[in-house]
Amino acid sequence: MQTGGVDDYHNFIFSVASLKPSTMRSSDLPNEGGQLDHRFQPIFIWMKILGISLTGERRFIGNVYDLLMLAITLASNTASITLMLVEPDRPKQEDLSIITSYTFTQILYIDNLNFILLVVGAHLMLLCQTRRHWKKLWATLLEVQVYLNRKILNRSFVIALLLIPEAIMIGLVVPLDVIGLPLYQQLVEVVSCATKIYAISGMILFCMCGWIASDLFQVLLKQLNDDPSNSSLCLKTVKKRYQQVCQLIDDINQCFGFIVLFLITYMMASVVMVCFVAVVEFQHYDSTAVPWLYVRDWILLIQHVINLIAITFIPHTINIQNQQIHLALGRIEIDSRIDSSRHEQLEFLKWDVSQSSVKLTAAGLFDITPRLFPKLIGITMTYVIILFQFQSSEKTT
Repeated sequence: MQTGGVDDYHNFIFSVASLKPSTMRSSDLPNEGGQLDHRFQPIFIWMKILGISLTGERRFIGNVYDLLMLAITLASNTASITLMLVEPDRPKQEDLSIITSYTFTQILYIDNLNFILLVVGAHLMLLCQTRRHWKKLWATLLEVQVYLNRKILNRSFVIALLLIPEAIMIGLVVPLDVIGLPLYQQLVEVVSCATKIYAISGMILFCMCGWIASDLFQVLLKQLNDDPSNSSLCLKTVKKRYQQVCQLIDDINQCFGFIVLFLITYMMASVVMVCFVAVVEFQHYDSTAVPWLYVRDWILLIQHVINLIAITFIPHTINIQNQQIHLALGRIEIDSRIDSSRHEQLEFLKWDVSQSSVKLTAAGLFDITPRLFPKLIGITMTYVIILFQFQSSEKTT
């Protein structure tokens, strides 16, 4: 969606874009009060540790470090899938040695490949697309930060708690999953699983920026509802703030659209595979089998559900808020005979809001809404039944 803006806004963007990339830092951008820059500083440091510089710095050593971290991601995941193909005897299959079906084995391979596509794709998108578009997104955030308060910024950082399930998965589940493997293979598997942090970090950034956009809509909606007479309401200011939030949402789509697409695709496929593996493991349950195999499947499934809720909740809230803003504007009545100019501004604003497509999307391919959950349940049930039939047909042959 393309949204218009005032001339000062375009001049601001032009002045920011004219800064030299080699010398630009987050502190170089105009930032009255510095609260947004201060709040995002831990994020900038964390992403720089991961080899993703969002502050615009382009130094030789930094570029070498970025490429080194990308090489580690590529090497560890390539080695993981290679070792899985060359050395298929893994603890999971040893503990459940009675599960020898071709379907079950191929599902394990596909699940591993699905994971590799996620982490490599997310890392590449963060390194290329997100870093390239972040400057524009950051400029828009600074433009609207005057409407933000400390409560909004503090609440947006609650999203960082999504790192906790991932830390549990890497710190507790993965070490148990590699018990019995050679030392070099354990190292490869741990590093490979740890690279998922790129996808999770991208998701957290997406949710944080989306939450800020949602709070800005909420502040605007509160302003419309708190002035029933609308005598002091400046429609030009409302229109400017609405367009700024729309611009922020457009920038979020450009920055994180493909990362969200990789995440949703991965979670959809992984839920199907985890459910199928859990059903097969339960069917071949052995009291001597290691209990954490089943616990691990449940942890992974819960993790996917939590992440999907986080991804879909904020876009759904933004969509509802946009509809409420349209309804709030519809309740405003201005007599054209008394103030024709203001009446015309109101009508144009209503039309602009009604025509605006304020949506967070997965790279423009589909809208991110809670409707993904019924689709996920339907896809999971369908494919689990199909895969189970394939496995059953192997026994009959």
